[in-house]
Amino acid sequence: MTILVTGARAPVALDIARSFRAAGHDVHLADSVAAYAACWSRSGFPVHRLPPPRHQFGAFREELSALVDRLGATLVVPTCEEVFYVVAAADGAYPVFAPPLATLRALHSKSAFVGLARAAGVRVPDTQLLTDPAQLAGLDLGRLVLKPEFSRFAAATLIRPRDVRRVKPSPDHRWVAQEYVAGEEVCLWSAVVSGVVTTAVVYRPTLRHGRSAAYAFEAIDCPAAVEVARRIAAATGMTGHLSFDLILTANGEAVPIECNPRAVSGVHLYDGETLARAIIGEPQPAPPLGTRRHLSPAMALLGAPTSLVTGRIAQFARTWREGTDAIGRPGDRWPAIGAIVDAARFAALGLTRHRSPTRQTTDDIEWNGEPIG
Repeated sequence: MTILVTGARAPVALDIARSFRAAGHDVHLADSVAAYAACWSRSGFPVHRLPPPRHQFGAFREELSALVDRLGATLVVPTCEEVFYVVAAADGAYPVFAPPLATLRALHSKSAFVGLARAAGVRVPDTQLLTDPAQLAGLDLGRLVLKPEFSRFAAATLIRPRDVRRVKPSPDHRWVAQEYVAGEEVCLWSAVVSGVVTTAVVYRPTLRHGRSAAYAFEAIDCPAAVEVARRIAAATGMTGHLSFDLILTANGEAVPIECNPRAVSGVHLYDGETLARAIIGEPQPAPPLGTRRHLSPAMALLGAPTSLVTGRIAQFARTWREGTDAIGRPGDRWPAIGAIVDAARFAALGLTRHRSPTRQTTDDIEWNGEPIG
């Protein structure tokens, strides 16, 4: 098989590419930005450049189709938010590890997902769609979480806010008011094929940048969270990545607070051929409980300074010592340096365009519910 992994900028893309290579497949990667972590891997994966799908969808569609034809790609595996544009571009012409666009939208929307999950028998927080600032009046803000309907990295999330003057929902930029659920936040990634979960890992973020994505994580046991994935997978009949942020309540419930139909950090916890086999439909075990991984560039650039400021250097050192790097693997350390170059590039571009580095990482691929094409 020839596999094309898109979203090469993401460290999880390299994990998936390595897994397919370990399983004996021909692997290529692609992205609309330079992806040095992937390019500098000693595995020698060809990394192809595509137009930015959010800004040049027509050109992206044509060049992706031409690349699939030229490579004879058996399967396209998206990893980031480019999944929406890949599915729209393919339009059924070639296999993509992702569900149809309507299902993707329902999973990605923080409003529509609540209805989908509830219909599948999953407990979700009460959620109200906001399209007008007047709807904010009278809300009990101390019991709510506010966030845009389409958002990522918790960048705009407000947890039990006191001041909502900057929240301006509109029909074109909708927000949700979601019931606050107390408990421990955990995450889940799963691979789903034809409505069946072929593997799933539940993990605890052990270090993260604010409320943004984690850069150190540990596999844990949580059957209730895996059951959430199984129910939603069966209800949708989907194929693709299925990921959640969940709250574990004091009575043992796993309550999903949002869904991401893309690859997330849980992918880093797998080794060998397991990811590849799960993605092509073979049931696979979860990583061993207690497996710890981290992203060494983020540990050095974010974790070390933060631990010094907060006085948690001993905890940080233990996390680094007890985990293993997900980016620079034995015999293939250069991707860790490449990831630093990638991060510096996004930071520099963000500075020139008055965006945070995190927001810059998705500027050309994020999808916020607007028509594609």
